[in-house]
Formats: sequence, C-alpha cells, structure tokens
Amino acid sequence: MSTRRILDDQIAYYRARAGEYDEWWFRLGRYDRGPEWNSCWHAEVAEVERALDQWLEAVRPRSVLEFACGTGLFTRLLAPRVERLTALDASPEVLTINRKRVASSKVEYVEADLFAWEPLERYDAVFFSFWLSHVPEERFDAFWAKVRAALAKYGSVYLIDSAFDPTSTAKDHAVPERESGVVTRRLNDGREFRIVKLFYEPAVLNARLSRLGFASLVRQTARYFLYGEARPLAG
Repeated sequence: MSTRRILDDQIAYYRARAGEYDEWWFRLGRYDRGPEWNSCWHAEVAEVERALDQWLEAVRPRSVLEFACGTGLFTRLLAPRVERLTALDASPEVLTINRKRVASSKVEYVEADLFAWEPLERYDAVFFSFWLSHVPEERFDAFWAKVRAALAKYGSVYLIDSAFDPTSTAKDHAVPERESGVVTRRLNDGREFRIVKLFYEPAVLNARLSRLGFASLVRQTARYFLYGEARPLAG
C-alpha cells in the first residue's frame, strides 16, 4: 500500500473513530486494563498535563497553532491560557466534538489535511499531541520545515506523543513490531484501518531534531508518553 493510501486510510480511521476516541484517553471499554494499569496510565497523564501547564506558564504564548487537535483533550487546556488558538484537523467529526468540549471564542477551527495545508501566518507556539507518530518517515523533515515556517521569531514547539508500550492500545489490538511503521487498528464495530505509527525514543528524537536545526528536550514518562519542547536554533 502506498504512503498516500495509508494516509487516506488514517484520515478515514480518525473520522470513523471520533465518537469513541476518548475511550482510549480515559481507559474505557477496550482500553480498560484494570485498576492497577489504569492507575499508572492516569498518573502519567497527570504528569504530562502538569508539564504542559508549566511550559505554558514559562513561555506565555499569546497565539498557538495546534496540529491534529482531535476531540479537544489538549485544546481545552491550551485555550484558557492564550489569546488566540488555531486548531487544525482533517476530521470534521472530531472538530465538532472539540467545539462542544472547548466552547471558546478564542479558538478558530480549520478542517485541513495537515500534509497539504500551509501556514498563512506565524504563531508564538506550535503544539501537537499524538501526531508526530503518524507522520511517515519520509515526510519527517518536510513536516518540521512546515513547523518552522509557522513559528514567529523566538517561537517554540511543544509535543506530546506515545511511547512504545503494549498496554497503551486496545486489548484486542495486535501488539505491533516497534519498528513496523504501519499498524492495523480496529474500531468497536470491528472495522479495521491501516495507519502510520512510529515510536520514538527521546534521545533519538532529540538528536534528529538537532540535525534539523532545533534545540529540543523531549523526555519520557515511566511507560506511556513522550513530551517536551523544541526551539529553532538561531541562524
């Protein structure tokens, strides 16, 4: 299957999954791993959310661009802290959920394929959660060039993503090979889709961003998440 076909399947998957996406975040249904594992997950969610809050407090961006905003799990945390937020996603279904969840006049919603969309202005910060892992390997450099193009002078990036852990995904998902790059995901109704899924280690990602001209500090929680900041180097 070509990369473009996989990306089209990826968009179709997240459109179809919109109504059940939050089950993953809140550990419901097929994602409920029992009290012990759920407690671990929620503790790491809290860690990541605290780190984002600390970054917002330190950086104090007035304008933010959020890639792949999804159902608003992080849009709801960003919007109260900024003057203006542009939230992009390719799925109108998740944008509808996001609007209802956040209900803020500060947020401008844009429906767009992120690989085709180009920034028309520059922002103090660019944020994305659980998106970098869906960027194909061969589009990594171009994606970060787009991020740079969207940043104002002295702007910064904050990212959150998945670390590799078999208990992160649904109980009925096959555990992927860490380096496979493409995985099959199943919805509650049994439909299956192929999506891009890359798992980075912090040291590798930081080194790769350095080669692209970004100073970054991406870290990992004990099991489930990557998170951290990146800034374009002067020059």
